[in-house]
Amino acid sequence: MIHINRVREDENNVVIEPSQKWFESARAATETAIVENEDHDPDDDIYGHDEVRAALEKLFYDKCAYCESKIAATHDWNVEHFRPKGRVAKRSDHPGYYWLNYEWHNLYPVCTHCNQRRKDKPRWGDMRYADTQGKLDQFPLADEETRAMSHEDNISNESILLIDPCSDNPEDFLAYDVQGQIYAKDGNTRGSVTIDICHLKRKRLEDARREIIIFVVKLLKLINKYKSEGNTSAVRDIKKLLNDQLNDNCSYAGAARYVIEDPVAFGI
Repeated sequence: MIHINRVREDENNVVIEPSQKWFESARAATETAIVENEDHDPDDDIYGHDEVRAALEKLFYDKCAYCESKIAATHDWNVEHFRPKGRVAKRSDHPGYYWLNYEWHNLYPVCTHCNQRRKDKPRWGDMRYADTQGKLDQFPLADEETRAMSHEDNISNESILLIDPCSDNPEDFLAYDVQGQIYAKDGNTRGSVTIDICHLKRKRLEDARREIIIFVVKLLKLINKYKSEGNTSAVRDIKKLLNDQLNDNCSYAGAARYVIEDPVAFGI
């Protein structure tokens, strides 16, 4: 997971967001939701509109907001409500954040494995079934007394536990090892909760992160080798290749950057 600057322009200086027409329909739908409150039926044609999906793909570099896997080419993905739209897990008295159903800043692109409840199935060489997890309607707080229960409450008062890639810097909370496993940096609670709820320890995800980590480690070792030999041209070329891997648009950039942050932990 990496930080995403949600308010930015594309390469043609066009703001990356749905059209004004969509925002007008979203505002009208929000007004209806506020009137209907817990009886409101979220309209997927609005929050899941093609303009929304296209803008989210662009903003998040065609990656899942939580696990950083590429989602646009071969996989379907969900328009995720960071604050759940219809109900909140473990709070039967909560109507869901109905007033945020069509709020642009509450919508995220998320792969089905992070968003839906899925069992982590066996891999060759490891035939165990691992945890079943996925965000769904989970949105835990450190203090339930701070939870917004209606549109009249201020959500900024909530003591949220999930890392928000658009307002937090996830790299302050998450760390990785050479096997591609993810863990909470210094055991922090927000990191632990996010890893658990978004199912970030699933086997295939760890395998994918491990490939990137091994690649970055190899590049760093080559840089050190060529530095010791005085081969400045090779060092320059490899550094360029390494920097490309650290860009926001690369899969698992968070893991790659962590190697740079703590190279000694990776044998460099």
